Parts: sequence; C-alpha cells; structure tokens
Amino acid sequence: MSKVMERCEDAISSLMQEIAALKEEYKENKKNIAALSTASDRNSFGTFQEDNRESIATVTKNVNTQLAHREMEINFFIKTTGIEILQYFKITEKKNENVFGSHKLVGRCQFLPFEMTFKTTELQSEERWSCDVTQVNIRMDCKGDPDLIKLVERTEATLNLQGFFRTLSRFAEWCEFRTKTFSHFKERYSAAVGLPYGPSADYMVLVNPKLPKCEMFLVWKITINDRGAVIPILDLLPKLPEEAIAVDKTAVLEDVAPAFKSLLQIFGIQGSIETIIHSFCLNKVNVGP
Repeated sequence: MSKVMERCEDAISSLMQEIAALKEEYKENKKNIAALSTASDRNSFGTFQEDNRESIATVTKNVNTQLAHREMEINFFIKTTGIEILQYFKITEKKNENVFGSHKLVGRCQFLPFEMTFKTTELQSEERWSCDVTQVNIRMDCKGDPDLIKLVERTEATLNLQGFFRTLSRFAEWCEFRTKTFSHFKERYSAAVGLPYGPSADYMVLVNPKLPKCEMFLVWKITINDRGAVIPILDLLPKLPEEAIAVDKTAVLEDVAPAFKSLLQIFGIQGSIETIIHSFCLNKVNVGP
C-alpha cells in the first residue's frame, strides 16, 4: 500500500512540476505574443504615418499648383481688363426650377473704385439654362465726370453689366495713357510744360521761356457716348496777350486748333504734342505778318 502511495505521490509531483513548467512557458509565450503585437502595431502605425505624409504632400502640391494657376489667371484678367475684384458675396434661393441670386461685388478699375450689388434669376432645367440680371445698383466715385455718371445711370437702367465693365476698362485705360503721356512730356521738357493740377488732370500748359506771356493749353478730354464707346478729344487753345492778338493780321491764331487736328491725323497724339513743343516752346515764336 505504501509503495502504491509513493508512486502516486511521485506521479503527482511530476505532474505539478510539468504544470509549473507549462505555466512558465505560457507566460513567456504570452509576453512574446504581446511584444510581437506591439511591434506589428508600431510598424503599421509607422507605415500609416509614412503613407499619410505622402498623401498630405501630394495634396498640398496639387493645391499649391492649382492656386498658382488661379493666381496667374487672375493676374492675366487684371492686366487684360484693368479690373480687380476685391470682394464678392453671393446668396442664392431656389424656387422650383429658378435660382434667385443676390450678389455684392467690390473692386476697382485701375484708379476707379466701385461697389456693385445686383440680382439674378437663373433657370435650370434639362432642356435649357439661362441667367438674367434683374436689378443693378452701382456706387462709384465718378470724380464729377458727367460721362461716368451717365454710364452708371445707363447701366442701372439697361442692366448691361458686360457693357459697363468693358466701357469702364476702356475709359480707365485712356486716362492712364493720358497721365503717362503728360508725365513723360513734363519730365522731358520741364521748362516748357506745366501741369497745374498734376498729370491726372485733363490739360497741360505749353510755354515758351522766351515769351512768358504766350501760352498754349492742350486740352485732352476723354468722353463716353451713349453707346458706351470711349472717345478721346484733344484741342489746342492759344492764350496770348492782347498786343499779340492785335498784330495777328493773317489770323494765324484762328488756324492753331484746326492745324493741330491735322497733326493728330498724321502723327498721332504723342507725335503731335512733340511737334507743337518743338515748334512753339523750344524756338522763338513771332506772331504777326
């Protein structure tokens, strides 16, 4: 009996040792599995981060490319039309097939700032699409120019926004050209050219240093007709002392304005002004028979 008990105790002891060994092995395997799992997660996260960084870099590059392209388009639009859009807001409301829009536009055309609100009705259907301007209101500093005031009033009446921007751009272009032309001649012939109200005014004074009382006024108006066409009108008006007028027996002074018109036909604006300066301002002028 005792031998049997001893064998049983030995078997139990052996089993206990085996169980303890298995537990240790289980714990060790569990640690290894956990370590492998963590490493795998880290690798996956690292791979995710790397992939995410590549995706973000690609998206950023595409966005920057699109922004650069849009900026080039905007700059081209500004250079072509002279119109720069500073702010734009739009509110829409849809009813059935119609979309009603309220717009606010703030911008400038070279030196002319403007603020515009307008409303549109847009028809959307499978058969056709159309968009009509239904109301226009323009706030603009017209600087006392009656032609610009009429342009604003005509646009608000006719709702022709395209015509307004085309005319405004052309008007500003001519004004800029006049300013640059006056500045050029003032810089080149400072003693002969006077700009009492600056180069942006609509006239300049031509004087002969040897005849200080004799002057020529070159008046350069920029007008807008009822069709929206921009037309430059130049006149040369003499201002001479009474004694000089009295001795003008051959009516030379009366021929100044039409003679200048003829010069414009032949030499253009800048060439004609250059000719007048050389003939009247840089040489001594004798008025009389």
